[in-house]
Amino acid sequence: MRSIYFFPLIFLLSACEPTQFAGGTALPDGSVYKGDMLNGLFHGQGQLEWPNGSLYRGNFREGRMTGEGVLTGNDGCTYEGEFLNGEPHGKGRYTCNGTVWIGEFLEGELKNGTLNWDDGDIYNGEFLAFDPHGEGKLSTDDGSLYQGTFENGYLIQGNYSDSDGYRYTGGFEYGSYSGEGELTQPDGTVIHATFSYGEAEGEGKQISTDAEGNIIEKPGYFSEGIYYPSEAAWRALANIPAAQAETRLYSESERLRNAINALPPQRPGIRDIYTLLVGGDGTSPVFARELEWVAERLDEAFDIDQRLLRLSNGGGYGFPLATRTSIQESLTALDQLMDPKEDLLLVHLVSHGARNGDFKIAEGEIPLNDLSLKDGQQWLDNINAQHQWIIVSACFSGQWIEALNNPNRVIFTSAAADRSSFGCSDDSQRTWFSSALYGEALNQGVDNPEAWFEATKLKVTEMEQEQEISRSRHSLPQYSVGEDFLMWWQGKEKAN
Repeated sequence: MRSIYFFPLIFLLSACEPTQFAGGTALPDGSVYKGDMLNGLFHGQGQLEWPNGSLYRGNFREGRMTGEGVLTGNDGCTYEGEFLNGEPHGKGRYTCNGTVWIGEFLEGELKNGTLNWDDGDIYNGEFLAFDPHGEGKLSTDDGSLYQGTFENGYLIQGNYSDSDGYRYTGGFEYGSYSGEGELTQPDGTVIHATFSYGEAEGEGKQISTDAEGNIIEKPGYFSEGIYYPSEAAWRALANIPAAQAETRLYSESERLRNAINALPPQRPGIRDIYTLLVGGDGTSPVFARELEWVAERLDEAFDIDQRLLRLSNGGGYGFPLATRTSIQESLTALDQLMDPKEDLLLVHLVSHGARNGDFKIAEGEIPLNDLSLKDGQQWLDNINAQHQWIIVSACFSGQWIEALNNPNRVIFTSAAADRSSFGCSDDSQRTWFSSALYGEALNQGVDNPEAWFEATKLKVTEMEQEQEISRSRHSLPQYSVGEDFLMWWQGKEKAN
């Protein structure tokens, strides 16, 4: 935290003999006073300037700065407010390098008030040595809120919440969750555990609510914030030799090639639908589970007829891994099979999402890079398939709308650009958005994308209301339907 220093502010003329001159009164240390005097002491309105350039303008009483005044240091930092016996005392405002302290000063120290940093963060509460200390509240520019007991500038016990929907109560150390605490995630999952460096570690329990509203409470073991049924289960996974991960990577090229070679050919004169399903984050098993159900529902609705590639992390060896490379190669392979004017490319992406719109990709001990919004846009723009239907189920996925918006595309996203979506807990069978999209809403029929999506959005809102999620945290799913796509989609005969 920042600290602040005030000069020694007590000046008594009786301690030395000043020299009077036409421009004012000079002190032996080179300071110069201009203003009212009484009985040889500075008294009334005046100005005192030090040799280093520091300057005070304001009230004096019996040789001391007392009353209202402004003190500007040679570093440009300024205190404006009340003084007593040469020190800030009473209501005042101190500004230094864009940071502002406002509040009640006592003998040169700020005791209670507000601290405004130049980056937009604001603290209200008690102080010691100009750092937050005692009871207070810190709100940051990104919408985070820390409230509780501060010590030497840092929260040590209290509450945290942010705009993503995370809420935490418990101990802190240097701004991170530390010690006993309770963390509520955006999807409503609650973790009771001991935290270290911001992550749940050791024994604890996880409480979640499924899509039907049932409460599920599970004791278990946490490592780096990830839930395991027991410590033994964690150790079994943690001790998998690195050689196995290496072997998996070496086999991926053949696994993907076999999946591509198994795809049926394009049928001239028939609108074939080629589909790519991607489950990104293998550390959350819900995404791999979701793909199985989504594949069945899509086949029922669109008659995909095995023209489908599934890339899945966290689902064993049944399907190729979801990586940036496999996603790009799959798009290229599907594009080469399709008739670019006659067929549809349907892509369903599900994972965690970052605030910048990136799509999370993770698989156990294998280090993988996330799919950036920029790369996703570039890859889809560069293929020949004219008609694309893109579905992104992830937090902050609304950013894909703006990036991919095109007259020949339909884009469905599970959340607005600045909102989280729900249903990502380990207990869930599928995310709430996909549960709604491929559930009852699908009865609207795929002929009218807008009606299908509106029914989905209504269902998602109902689910969020049932779980008493505040309106300010609703996911607000978004969609875009290109005019050219809609004309083509509704004017052509579907595949048989």
